[in-house]
Amino acid sequence: MYVGRDFPPADAVESETYTFDFVRDLADGELIISATWYCTVAAGSEAADANAADHVAIAAEYQGTKTMQHISGLVADVKYVLQAVVGTDRGNTVSLWSHVVCRTPS
Repeated sequence: MYVGRDFPPADAVESETYTFDFVRDLADGELIISATWYCTVAAGSEAADANAADHVAIAAEYQGTKTMQHISGLVADVKYVLQAVVGTDRGNTVSLWSHVVCRTPS
């Protein structure tokens, strides 16, 4: 499910950690026990990136209702989709996604 808002634009030289909070998508007391993140190029992106999946270089972290992923090496003028798919302690699988646009620093 789309989270309803995009991440702030990133500069091509940045490397940062992104977070999704599944608090509204989990039952009371339900916790994340696994998380996998994906990075793809969004439809309608100004530029291409054949290696978008490679920007997710390390294992995702998770704690409670949140999952975090370090993303690096984004390409200028590309609009990305960042998606997190989590498994929960109640056997559920839930997905959230959003966009991030990479810009060249001025």
